[in-house]
Amino acid sequence: MKTYNQIMFIGLMLGFMSCNNNSNKSGTSNSTDSDTLQPKTVESAKMSTEFNLDQVPVSTIDLGTFPYLTAPESYRYSGDIKKQLEEKYFFYNDSLVRKVSGEYFHTTVLPTGDVFEDTFVVDAYKKAIEKLGGVEIYSGGISAAVAELIDKEKPAYVDDMYDPMPYKYKQFLIRTPNDHIWIELCHGLNAQQVDLAVVKEVHGKGNEH
Repeated sequence: MKTYNQIMFIGLMLGFMSCNNNSNKSGTSNSTDSDTLQPKTVESAKMSTEFNLDQVPVSTIDLGTFPYLTAPESYRYSGDIKKQLEEKYFFYNDSLVRKVSGEYFHTTVLPTGDVFEDTFVVDAYKKAIEKLGGVEIYSGGISAAVAELIDKEKPAYVDDMYDPMPYKYKQFLIRTPNDHIWIELCHGLNAQQVDLAVVKEVHGKGNEH
């Protein structure tokens, strides 16, 4: 009887140890699965592509006399400003800014009557610029980098503008064999007008920031 009890006791102990061991193995397995299923952090780098002027086709069309553009039908220029040399900022995205220097023209485009259509004016200029071989290089709000430069350097051309910060911008480039013609339309204002600026840059004078 004593021997039987000893055998039963040993059997119970072995059973308990076996269950405890299986429980530990099960816990380790769950932990491993949990680690495996944890989402992995993927680092992504924001790529910045530099603006390549060589990608803009060279126009062989006779542009005429600077500033090359006239007011659309039923519109007129007002407050023309012409300078032999002025520096202005042009931008391609939120990080690339090009300071362009050269012969400068700025004017306000106003309606000759009571009707003002912002979309019509912008579209008319876009068609005229493309007819001269120009391409659109930017469309949107003010670049963050430009806003910082304006606040820091306070360039003179800002004084010619209605308000440089809240604008919708459209910027164009006409590339000729000898010059870069940079054109800017500022529109969507809280006034019935569009600002037009043109800079004639001799090749190689601009610099990026």
